[in-house]
Amino acid sequence: MGGYKEVVLLRNPSRGVGKSEPETFVCLSKDDERSPKKSSGTIMAGELISFGIQNLWNLLSQECELFQGVEDQVTELKRDLNLLSSFLKDAHAKKHTSAVVKNYVEKIKEIIYDGEDTIETFVLEQNLGNTSGIKKSIRRLACIIPDRRRYALGIGGLSNRISKVIRDMQSFGVQQAIVDGGYKQPQGDKQREMRQKFSKDDDSDFVGLEANVKKLVGYLVDEANVQVVSITGMGGLGKTTLAKQVFNHEDVKHQFDGLSWVCVSQDFTRMNVWQKILRDLKPKEEEKKIMEMTQDTLQGELIRLLETSKSLIVLDDIWEKEDWELIKPIFPPTKGWKVLLTSRNESVAMRRNTSYINFKPECLTTEDSWTLFQRIALPMKDAAEFKIDEEKEELGKLMIKHCGGLPLAIRVLGGMLAEKYTSHDWRRLSENIGSHLVGGRTNFNDDNNNTCNYVLSLSFEELPSYLKHCFLYLAHFPEDYEIKVENLSYYWAAEGIFQPRHYDGETIRDVGDSYMDELVRRNMVISERDVDTERFETCHLHDMMREVCLLKAKEENFLQITSNPPSTANLQSTVTSRRLVYQYPTTLHVEKDINNLKLRSLVVVTLGSWNMAGSSFTRLELLRVLDLVQANLKGGKLASCIGKLIHLRYLSLMLAEVTHIPYSLGNLKLLIYLNLDMAYSSRSYFVPNVLMEMQQLRYLALPYDMGKKTKLELSNLVKLEALENFSTQNSSLEDLCGMVRLRTLTIKLIEETSLETLAASIGGLKYLESLTITDLGSEMRTKEAGIVFDFVHLKTLTLKLYMPRLSTEQHFPSHLTTLCLESCRLEEDPMPILEKLLQLKELELEHESFSGKKMFCSSGGFRQLQKLSISGLEEWEDWKVEESSMPLLHTLRIWECRKLKQLPDEHFPSHLTSISLGSCCLEKDPMPTLERLVHLKELEFYKSFGGRIMVCTGGGFPQLHKLKLSELDGLEEWIVEDGSMPLLHTLEIRWCPKLKKLPNGFPQLKNLKLAGLKEWEEWIVEEGSMPLLHTLSIDSCPKLKKLPGGQHFPSQLITINLAFCGLEEDPMRILEKLLQLKNVSLDRSFSGKRMVCSGGGFPQLQELSIYGREEWEEWIVEQGSMPLLHTLYIDDCPNLKELPDGLRFIYSLKNLEISKRWKKRLSEGGEDYYKVQHIPSVEFDD
Repeated sequence: MGGYKEVVLLRNPSRGVGKSEPETFVCLSKDDERSPKKSSGTIMAGELISFGIQNLWNLLSQECELFQGVEDQVTELKRDLNLLSSFLKDAHAKKHTSAVVKNYVEKIKEIIYDGEDTIETFVLEQNLGNTSGIKKSIRRLACIIPDRRRYALGIGGLSNRISKVIRDMQSFGVQQAIVDGGYKQPQGDKQREMRQKFSKDDDSDFVGLEANVKKLVGYLVDEANVQVVSITGMGGLGKTTLAKQVFNHEDVKHQFDGLSWVCVSQDFTRMNVWQKILRDLKPKEEEKKIMEMTQDTLQGELIRLLETSKSLIVLDDIWEKEDWELIKPIFPPTKGWKVLLTSRNESVAMRRNTSYINFKPECLTTEDSWTLFQRIALPMKDAAEFKIDEEKEELGKLMIKHCGGLPLAIRVLGGMLAEKYTSHDWRRLSENIGSHLVGGRTNFNDDNNNTCNYVLSLSFEELPSYLKHCFLYLAHFPEDYEIKVENLSYYWAAEGIFQPRHYDGETIRDVGDSYMDELVRRNMVISERDVDTERFETCHLHDMMREVCLLKAKEENFLQITSNPPSTANLQSTVTSRRLVYQYPTTLHVEKDINNLKLRSLVVVTLGSWNMAGSSFTRLELLRVLDLVQANLKGGKLASCIGKLIHLRYLSLMLAEVTHIPYSLGNLKLLIYLNLDMAYSSRSYFVPNVLMEMQQLRYLALPYDMGKKTKLELSNLVKLEALENFSTQNSSLEDLCGMVRLRTLTIKLIEETSLETLAASIGGLKYLESLTITDLGSEMRTKEAGIVFDFVHLKTLTLKLYMPRLSTEQHFPSHLTTLCLESCRLEEDPMPILEKLLQLKELELEHESFSGKKMFCSSGGFRQLQKLSISGLEEWEDWKVEESSMPLLHTLRIWECRKLKQLPDEHFPSHLTSISLGSCCLEKDPMPTLERLVHLKELEFYKSFGGRIMVCTGGGFPQLHKLKLSELDGLEEWIVEDGSMPLLHTLEIRWCPKLKKLPNGFPQLKNLKLAGLKEWEEWIVEEGSMPLLHTLSIDSCPKLKKLPGGQHFPSQLITINLAFCGLEEDPMRILEKLLQLKNVSLDRSFSGKRMVCSGGGFPQLQELSIYGREEWEEWIVEQGSMPLLHTLYIDDCPNLKELPDGLRFIYSLKNLEISKRWKKRLSEGGEDYYKVQHIPSVEFDD
């Protein structure tokens, strides 16, 4: 097998300090072994399969002494690989049109995988053979031949298989290409930098949709009768983009109290959707409680919440009408809510009802298509010196015609061409697209989806081979799943995807970020860089791009996806891929459910815990990736056979129910990622002292509580890039000294520790970006000026330890953007030092961080600060702020500072948009200070003012939209002058028991919630007050005896909820005159015995709910009342004698829910059946 120059690759022994070990190679030509020169160490094979060949080549090119006894076979195999690579280009080109050639390519993959497994196992045995325990475990591996002779036969067998497949391909016309060596190198750094400078902004794909947004916002904000708005159309039309623009629109934010966005997907569960909605609408601290609720409890909570609040729920990507029917039961008849949904299926929310609107966006015009395309493919077009090449313009306009106005196809096409720098590249792509479309059609009807799919598929084919692997890995994750880029980066690294030239001096996270950046710029993956970390934190796929990803993963046999473990027989016959992912399993039995002995990757994707019935991995000894996140292991023990997985690079037991870690874990010497941050347990975890052997580790997360018995030596782990939950109780701080590559570090100080030891141990970690130090009982005490932090790259710093004095600003990292201090008990005001940190954007002074009484923020300080949170400062009394301090501050939170008596009178930060004050003891009315803040939009007081009177003067709070007053126990009078809060649209007053009177005014008020006003007796509404009010909720106001009468009651009300009030007069005579009223809920709010709904009353009422009326005996409904009523609820009204005869004249009534005691009378044959026989749905509740 001649005709090519043989190269032998040797690892380069030189390594740079503070860098990740460069995976570079020295290349020696056999023609001139004395003249070494730098090479990429690659062989030519430009398609997906090239990755396996390159990895196998690298394994075969290690130190020669490793292959003593099999040298001839290794040399022969390398020659065969080089020859094989010369056929791959033509084979790949023909596999799309020839099933036979495609089968050859699949055979090659299997040969390469088998070769990698055999050679890597052989190398591991040579490296680890002197360790008896490892040698013993390796010899038990079923796929390993224990002696060199048998290895020689195995390697020779690989050569024979390669020779045969080459002969077969040649006989079928596959041509050999000249091997020119190496991967195509990327464009120069300067050009890449210029392209990134002009990369797209957040609105780059928002073209030609402005009118659509305006119309949809109008439906949700201005059209009171519209309840559900559906955006429907084919995939790639921009439905989700449109919904996001509406969701984030200022008018929408002002209109609704709560907003929720849920990605539904094809395999959703009702439970998950309801949980997500409730989590969005409730405070974050209730999240754990929500996740523990049963489905019935969830439904009840959501109904109660949506009855009394005005909320917008976005349901993105609903597939079937039945899916909408499953989700619907949480929406109560009392409608303060609205739904915006997107779907490819127009029938999902179709109703012959004016409250349902279906909106179908049009495809982009030719002009808008060209505008969008230019923004992405030619990002520098707006630069003064830029001039578009005429040929490129002609080709670009020709190609976008094939996209049929579909925004997704245009974005992806533009992303492909943005990476192509010559007209020749553009011409080649244009010809590929044109040849696919018969006759070069330029407009489409039913063919749009096929065309879009082809453009998306072409974008995959144009990826470099390493990015193809990265992209296919996204097939692991369910639809609309938010994928963590950090975990993804370690998956990629564990699979050997990273290219040597990208890895020199970079961390795994850095390389993963650069790959994600390439995919994002090509518009194949959706992600944005985090403002604080400047990294991609999460990503996801557009639904059509995900279809391409799944299709390509299937074509390449890249991954097997299963949601529920099928039978053993089924798996035996179907699972041939070497990667397997379980999505949302309930139970997995490794021995029974997994039978592919060549499996390389086993990943579980879940949102909750799942049961792992068997944990024996003896038959899966070739695994590289094992992710058991949130697994509940039977008996709590990780089986000792885990130590047989010597190829393992990635192991995650995050949040898993594991109580025992075996000593055999130390056998896993190739691990680069190990997550032992297991589920919380009442007892501490014991981790054996075996981690020191894992010298390739880049990421290590230890259990939060390991107890005193665990003692770990970690000094050997010098390649670590992230270390979580390091504890001085279990390891020595001195072990950190050599970990110079660390970017992320969290330390718990438990054993007695000196500041000097801490500083000496971490002082050399100059690449740190995030550092957290928590004192949990080390009794470290010092009067020195804090810790000197000389970390030039540090951006996030959290200190939870006793530190009575701060270092000067020169000792803080210069690039620090986020700082959190807790339990420091600083004796001196920290502000004079902290305000000089020029890059600081977010500052949190938490519980006991400062023990002094006064803080002072001087002029010019905190130049970049945007968020300030101060809580739990028990002694803080006085805060002075000078003019021009904190000029960019937009969010302020002060809680549990009970001695703070007043806010700064002058020079309060003028750009504040949100203020939350809780559990403070302000004695002076804060309104005169705060009402001068012209940008303030949201203001909350919770137990924060002890005075009797608050006054808001005319012209104050010019931009305030939301105001919440809660538990102000001393407040008796609130005066709001004309012209104050002119834009206020949401007002909530809760549990202010001494407040007797409500102010008038509020010309823009739309939502009003009142609760717990124990002394409020009379509500006087002046003429013209609250003219836009559409949602009113009054709860637990027992002295309120009547509603405002006459013409002064807010006439635009749509929804009213009255609960636990003391109304003595029939409220119906007032409410029935409200011409816009559609939803009424009365819950224990009227103490009378008789209610009358007169003819002509409630002309727009659609839903009526009456609960808990124990005194209520008689209800009269005159003919002509409530002509549009369609839903009626009556519950817990034990003394109501009969339903009104007038119900039989309400022909619009579709749903009646009533207590079970009425079943006999209202069922067919019952005495009152005639009153309800026209109602399609009558339900009797227990």
